[in-house]
Amino acid sequence: MSALSEQGTALEAASVGYTPPNVNRWLVLAVMSLSVFMVFVDGTVVNTALPSIARDFEASTATLQWVADGYILILAGLLLVGGTLGDKFGRRLWLRRGLLVFGVGSVGAALSTDANSLVLSRGVQGLGAALVLPATLSIITAVFPRDERAKAIGIWTAVGGLGAAFGPVAGGYLVDNINWSAVFWLHIPFVALALLGLRFVPESRDTRELRVDVPGAVLVTAGLIAVVFAIIQGNEEGWGSPLIIGIFAVSALLLLAFGVVESLSDHPMLPLRFFRQRDFTGAVVYIGLAFFAMMGIFFFMTQYFQLVQGRSALQSGLLILPSALTMAVSSVIAGSVGQTVGPKILVVVSTIIIGSGMFLLTQLEVEGGVGLPIAGLMLFGFGFGLAMVPLTDTVMAAVPVDDAGVGSAVNDMSRELGGALGVAVIGAIVSGLYRTNIEEALTGVVPDPLLESTSDGIAVVAVGAEQLPPETAAQVTSAANAAFVDALTTGMLVSIGFMVLAGVLAITLVPWKMRQVQVSERRLEGAQGPEAPPTHRADPLLLTV
Repeated sequence: MSALSEQGTALEAASVGYTPPNVNRWLVLAVMSLSVFMVFVDGTVVNTALPSIARDFEASTATLQWVADGYILILAGLLLVGGTLGDKFGRRLWLRRGLLVFGVGSVGAALSTDANSLVLSRGVQGLGAALVLPATLSIITAVFPRDERAKAIGIWTAVGGLGAAFGPVAGGYLVDNINWSAVFWLHIPFVALALLGLRFVPESRDTRELRVDVPGAVLVTAGLIAVVFAIIQGNEEGWGSPLIIGIFAVSALLLLAFGVVESLSDHPMLPLRFFRQRDFTGAVVYIGLAFFAMMGIFFFMTQYFQLVQGRSALQSGLLILPSALTMAVSSVIAGSVGQTVGPKILVVVSTIIIGSGMFLLTQLEVEGGVGLPIAGLMLFGFGFGLAMVPLTDTVMAAVPVDDAGVGSAVNDMSRELGGALGVAVIGAIVSGLYRTNIEEALTGVVPDPLLESTSDGIAVVAVGAEQLPPETAAQVTSAANAAFVDALTTGMLVSIGFMVLAGVLAITLVPWKMRQVQVSERRLEGAQGPEAPPTHRADPLLLTV
């Protein structure tokens, strides 16, 4: 069996619940968790730095959306490619390459001198993360037997939650005491530690002859970028403008072509047959809707704390910290009780908790205290962690073990695409309402040039007010704060609507019980002798719903 390990096939046997000798699966989990910790830190640490970035670059809300979505879009668009490359050429190999690319992107972002170079570097980070994320979850799926996998995924999710908790606090401290570029330098030590840890991770791959689906990768990435671009730029260009309508049409054609290509391909990047399984489809769509709500909320909450209420970046991070901690706690709880309680009950209960937290956030006020937003964010985080573990386990249990990388990529893509659309859609709604509110409040009151600049976003007001006479600055700031909070709370109501839809999916599609046998399509090659476990086969359409 040691020869198999040296040839990089030992973990292929592990993918049906068998850990090769000399492989400490809990140490492997630690390295995978460190990698996902780094990626989750990046998401929240950047949100904390957005107000400071906006001040330095005098950036509009649309520009800030691209700082967030430039990373998420490339990540979402290339996750399936990353999963396929790992399955074909080696998951550890492509995890290493992803870590290196992520590090290069982080250095580029830290050295950026304008918004365009920052967005470009964020895209490089997204490329690296697209190689990292599917590898971490597929390696965990390969190493851990079915009866321990939910617990392992719970720990993996909890560490991601801790990363989300660490990000705002560390980012706030770095922004306050150094500058926003320090939040990107922060990633380099994590990259180095993860690379060192890979020495303990055996290689695994799918031994089938797979081709990389280049046409599918190009079509899905271009289609996603086009649709998000249209959503973000819609407020500035006009929703009825030929440019925006044309881009929406192009994105629809690209995504339709992607579906056709995948349905005709012998080796599709996204096997559409997986979506014939109700539990797989329900879990993937719910995850996307939940991240839609989460990213839209956190994108604006840091701006609310810093730009409206005038708190420091560190204070903002500390106010968001409790939500991430409750997310980590509930992830561990879900991993422990998931087999007993079952996915449906956990996800339905979590939806109610998430909705309750979001409702509290609709009651925000310009000069309100911190108790209400903290309570709302804590409820949101607790419910979120409670749902993600059983849903992720459902996705990974519904795909063949040979396609663990693809399953992991679909799971991660639903998260990132949901997050990208959340920032774009909720951002567009909030930006549009903010602009309307400002025009109603200040038209005829301040000069037109000042009205136009004020309409660009709350961050622009924070910079421009310093150049105005005190009385005018106070008037403009007061109107901008009120306009922003009103628009933000409306955006929260829209997010609640999407969570109601997620709740319906949970009731109708999420199964009562977790699958007890991982789907497998073939007997693994090379796993022979008394140590090799039997390969189980489950009907992919046999569900308990």
